[in-house]
Parts: sequence; C-alpha cells; structure tokens
Amino acid sequence: MAASHPIAHGQRVLRVRTAGFTRRLLAAIIDALLVNVVAIGATLVAALALGVSLPGSKELGPDFVLAGLLDRNPMALGALGLLAGMSALYQIYMGGILGQTGRQAPASPSRNLIARQRAWALLGCLRFVALLLSLLPVGLGWLWCLFDRERRALHDHLSGTYVIVEDR
Repeated sequence: MAASHPIAHGQRVLRVRTAGFTRRLLAAIIDALLVNVVAIGATLVAALALGVSLPGSKELGPDFVLAGLLDRNPMALGALGLLAGMSALYQIYMGGILGQTGRQAPASPSRNLIARQRAWALLGCLRFVALLLSLLPVGLGWLWCLFDRERRALHDHLSGTYVIVEDR
C-alpha cells in the first residue's frame, strides 16, 4: 500500500487523465498523415528536380512501393528512408523535446534547459525505439493499452512515459 503524503497549504495537486485507445489512435493517424504528406511532398520535389518520371495513376497501388523496393529503385529507397527519418525526427522532437505531438507544449521553467532538452531528446529516442517494438508484432504493443489499468501501451511502459489528456 502506498504511503499518503499530506499536502501543505497552498501546494498544488497535479491530477491527470490518461488518454484512451481511441484518442491515441486518432492522434497517431493525424501524426502519420502529417509526416507522410511532408515526406511525399519532399519526394515529389526531389523527383521533379532530378527529372525522374512520375508514375501515372494506373501504376499507383498498394504494391507500387514494394515493387520499387524489390527492384532497388533509388527513388523508392530514398522515399522510404526519408519517411523513416522524418518519422523518427518527428517523434523524437515532438514527443521527446516538446513533450507532446500535435501542438507545441509550453516550455517547462528550468535554469538548465539545454541539459533537460538533451535528456528529453534521449527519452524521445528511447520512446521511438520502443514504439517500433510496439508496432512490430502486428501492433500488439499498441493494443496493450486496451487492457492496461493505466491505459499505457507497451512503448509507454518501455520508455517510462504516459499519454495524458490535457484539460482546458
């Protein structure tokens, strides 16, 4: 049983709500769409700048990227690398340094902000690697939050983080 600590007069009590699966899934979809739009836009600009012919609408399909990867097409490999790199940077910067994805988190008051940013960046890296592990077995690590009493997914447990709902 956890020991209770008396709250001194004037001391604030922090109460948070953890985000559920639906909210987390919608946020992940929005994050993925944002990163994909930027990565696809950068790939199109690079293809036009390099004079690479763009595929027609009949060539696009679910197997288009896979076929390009199997053929070792430099544009497909570059596009996939760009997407992976942008995804990592997005998660590390937004989740690790700013403390949340989506909108910018307010800066935490600190005299040693640079050291804290480095620590947050390391936490963001750890969380990103843990997120990849969560996605690998068909997303089972994400589904973990459906059954966890704290609504934490596998990557939350591995990185020691929580996804909370900000009350306004």
